[in-house]
Amino acid sequence: MYLILLALFALPSLAEAGETPETILIRQMLSNDISGYRRGNAELALGGYGEHFVSYLGHQNGDPRAWTIRHESRDALAGQMAADIQASRYEVTRTVPHILVRATHAIATSIDSGQVVDRQSGAATPVYTQRLWTFRKTENDWHATAVVEDLGDTLLPATPGSDAAIIEVLQSEEQAWEEGSTSGIIGLFDEHFTGYDGRSTFAPTTWKITFSGAEEMEKWLDKRLPYVQYDLDREVLHAAIGAKGSEALAVTRETVAITHAKGPAKHSKERYVLWTLSRRSGSWKITNMLYDLGIAD
Repeated sequence: MYLILLALFALPSLAEAGETPETILIRQMLSNDISGYRRGNAELALGGYGEHFVSYLGHQNGDPRAWTIRHESRDALAGQMAADIQASRYEVTRTVPHILVRATHAIATSIDSGQVVDRQSGAATPVYTQRLWTFRKTENDWHATAVVEDLGDTLLPATPGSDAAIIEVLQSEEQAWEEGSTSGIIGLFDEHFTGYDGRSTFAPTTWKITFSGAEEMEKWLDKRLPYVQYDLDREVLHAAIGAKGSEALAVTRETVAITHAKGPAKHSKERYVLWTLSRRSGSWKITNMLYDLGIAD
């Protein structure tokens, strides 16, 4: 178990270890969050969360097919936080092993350890919780956009879900790639979405941010699609919507084949992709896309 934890939440390399103004601000937000819990100050803790914040429960599983959507808004989180702080005293410390920043988007991992004490009975419950955070910078401030709580360090069995509306969105995205339609693809993405390369692992410390918003992806597509043809064979392995109906999560397995216009060369790759979606704007939009996720059937 110790070796697995090192692999998943390993300390950053020396090249990444140097702090920047951006990583300092993100660390401060995460520090304020846990300090708010320790002090019983919900306002302090909530200050770093974005308006459209979403939280997921990882259920100690590294496979997103096991994750469930817990809070679909900052307001929902605020209500839960107030109740938790009123009921319990948090004697918890937090470490932040990893932060990756690219332009206006970032991810981080944290580990909370200590105990939570029931204010009435005095009963103490040991705590050891791993979290994966995503952030977006607005003006000069970094705000958490999502968190996966109780993230696991191993891949465990998961029961997949199915939702027709989410499957339809992902099928439309697949079709737009095959048609070479930049507008068809981008129209399905939230303007602030984040794209990731999972590098064939499920360990967040190894992931790379590839797109910081739909505008950047659109420019990339405009340069690429005129010269290559995409053929996708996509299977939706899991699709689930939160209880409030405004947030969703999906996992696909797909084979991507690319043919270049100037030659017969054809390349293909099988990969797993993690998707999160939101319909706060009225229709479902993709908010995160992590391709080449390191899971298996």
